[in-house]
Amino acid sequence: MSLKKLFILAITIGGFLAAKAQTLEQTLDNWGEKNTIEKLYLHLDRESYIAGQSIWFKAYFLSDFIPSTKNSSVYVELLDNKSTVLIRKVFPAFMGVSLGQVELPENFTSGSYQLRAYTPLMLNQPGFTYNKRIEIFGTAAKETKGKETPGAISLQFFPEGGNLINTLLNNVAFKAVDQNGFPVDVSGQLKNNKGEVISALTTRHDGMGILTVVPQPAETYYVVLDKDPSKQYPLPAATAKGITFSIASSSKGKQFRIEHPQGLPQEFHAAYMIGQMGNQVIFKQSFQQGKDLLGGVIQTNNLLSGILHVTVFNKDNMPLAERLTFVDNKEYILPGELVADTLNTTAHQKNHLSFQLKDTIIGNFSVSVTDADYETDAYRPLNIYSYFLLNSDLKGYIHNPAYYFRSDADSVRSALDLVMMTNGWTRFKWSEVASNTLPAKQYLDPGFINFKGKITIEGTRKPFADKDVIMMRTPVDTLLSKARTTKFIHTDSLGNFRLDSQMFYEANRILFADTKGSKSKFIKVQMDGDSLRRNFQMPLIQIPFRDTLHTEVAEKMLNAYNDYLKAEGLTLKNVTVKARQKSDKEKLEDEYTSGLFSGGINSRILDLRNEPGGGMNIFEYIQGRIPGVTVGRDQEGQYVVKYRDGGFGNGKMALYLDEMPTDPVFIESIPVNQIAFVKVMGNFVGTAGGGSALAIYMKKGADLAAATDAATDIVQYRGYSIIKQFYTPDYDLKNVDLSKPDDRLTLAWLPDIYLANISPKVPVVFYNNDRTKRFRVVVEGLTSDGRMLMIEKTIGGN
Repeated sequence: MSLKKLFILAITIGGFLAAKAQTLEQTLDNWGEKNTIEKLYLHLDRESYIAGQSIWFKAYFLSDFIPSTKNSSVYVELLDNKSTVLIRKVFPAFMGVSLGQVELPENFTSGSYQLRAYTPLMLNQPGFTYNKRIEIFGTAAKETKGKETPGAISLQFFPEGGNLINTLLNNVAFKAVDQNGFPVDVSGQLKNNKGEVISALTTRHDGMGILTVVPQPAETYYVVLDKDPSKQYPLPAATAKGITFSIASSSKGKQFRIEHPQGLPQEFHAAYMIGQMGNQVIFKQSFQQGKDLLGGVIQTNNLLSGILHVTVFNKDNMPLAERLTFVDNKEYILPGELVADTLNTTAHQKNHLSFQLKDTIIGNFSVSVTDADYETDAYRPLNIYSYFLLNSDLKGYIHNPAYYFRSDADSVRSALDLVMMTNGWTRFKWSEVASNTLPAKQYLDPGFINFKGKITIEGTRKPFADKDVIMMRTPVDTLLSKARTTKFIHTDSLGNFRLDSQMFYEANRILFADTKGSKSKFIKVQMDGDSLRRNFQMPLIQIPFRDTLHTEVAEKMLNAYNDYLKAEGLTLKNVTVKARQKSDKEKLEDEYTSGLFSGGINSRILDLRNEPGGGMNIFEYIQGRIPGVTVGRDQEGQYVVKYRDGGFGNGKMALYLDEMPTDPVFIESIPVNQIAFVKVMGNFVGTAGGGSALAIYMKKGADLAAATDAATDIVQYRGYSIIKQFYTPDYDLKNVDLSKPDDRLTLAWLPDIYLANISPKVPVVFYNNDRTKRFRVVVEGLTSDGRMLMIEKTIGGN
């Protein structure tokens, strides 16, 4: 090979962009524009959890190297080791971020679980869902062991470029993993079919290594490991029809080398190569024909960091070889400094940290502070750098990917190149590009919550066509919110309706009613499928997990779980409580009323839960039924309710529907059989001057289920999962129950930090728990120009 003349191609980025686009490039670029790659990363508050507590997260979206604002909803799921979905949450996304939590039941079993997150747009291109292993400590914990029982080793081989070529020098990467899929270090020998030793081999990092071989036509090759010399691991069969293609990093860029074996048919000669990142063609370079040995330098100094995918083609656009290589120009790094302004590891004392950024900063950030002695790893195995730049673009499991971004040592860069050689690329097939049969977009972003359905006249198939309809939405759980939303919608000629871009949380009750008052038609509403909680075709992604947990940390975490159960009173002794049985009126008020609407000595209640009501509305119904209450109409025909009692004369009553001020035109559309009760308050402090009020409560729960047919229809619709607020005590206020132990594992979680400042300094203030001596602080975020902040630091004493 040294006797052959090496033909050098000096390639520059300017030359890439000047190259004339051909069919393959145009097709791939068009597909990339129509099906953009959407990436999603979750900053979690910690790496392991105890049952009964919450997984807190901040989601960051990225597309084309900048924050993506195309997603309105994110799905977060917790799966077991059989890929069964145990918990599913849906949260809204705004301006490229989302946040929320996944509550873990107290009875969760100890073990390794899989956290998965995605958006509908992400599913248009395969393999971009966020997946991560987390450990949960709870009931029926498995027995921990110091060492795992060794099992069978899997040894895979990856010829550089894709094929093993006879008579040429080939680089072959290899990867060794155990029965669980975790890397193992091995050593052994490469032998031919005659039993002759060709070379020795040993792993370099995390089960990966590289060997070189010049295959001969009459020989086959295999590897035997020192630990088990009786087992043979065969190399892929070599071929004479192909090329070798290698890439190595240098100070000038990426040096490539292409070699053709002698006598190679012309259809296997390299004609050009294409480089692409994120399905966007970066360059195309043609080769001079008639040369057996080609080489050159791909200058990457002006490229964005990430995985560069280089493919060599023949003149007929058939791919001959391909190679992945990582470009790391550091432009993605947003420098930041974490400062411990006041550090105090004494119980319940205040700590004041801050992180300082330089330059003009516009972006979103999040901070977590946890007890470092209750973390399962010294460093997080996955961070925002490694996920967006590495994991999201590769097939297969990458062990401890954050390792490749913690150091610029040559050994780390060499190990990262082995990752490039041992993980497959399956985003698309060049044959699909050549035939222009790349997968079409299947999913669109829902644009938050969309109501769609059809309204018909009750008891018929006749559409309630071209009509105005009142739609009133109320949360089923009034403890979460009492907000009521009322809108007018209009049906089309087939009775269909649509209402886009709605935003609400948890289960809501939606009432549909004709606008004709007492002349309203009886209607029936048939909703289309739930726009949020739809099921997607999800490929199963199995992330390796260990059957045993870390011995020392497992003991601490299980003790923390037991402490949590005791602190929450879940193991209290039996207590006998004697109390007066409540009256029906008190039970009704407890279930429906709250705040100022509760109680009242002089208030009157009219219970309507078992009242059919007929076709009357509530105003017609109460006329003459409640002493002192009269119902009439004003000059505009609207109902007016007055109360004559307590010296207030002919005062007009304030009207409330589920404790929200409501216009009578909306109330009259609600039939009596949808109302639980009405409450008359002669002196209500919630009104101006303490006037009278009429509070109307619609049925819910079992009362609603028992409602009879009416000129309205009520459906239930689930909104987004509730976004809760992270609890942190303030010991300076002196209102914390000191009799209850403070064993928090996460001491601070600040997920909603938005900055638009010059060189901002952001405070992080929190109180210590009863025991923490070392704090792990993680700060992550994403700026509007795509730079990433990643600070991970452990501070404090032993």
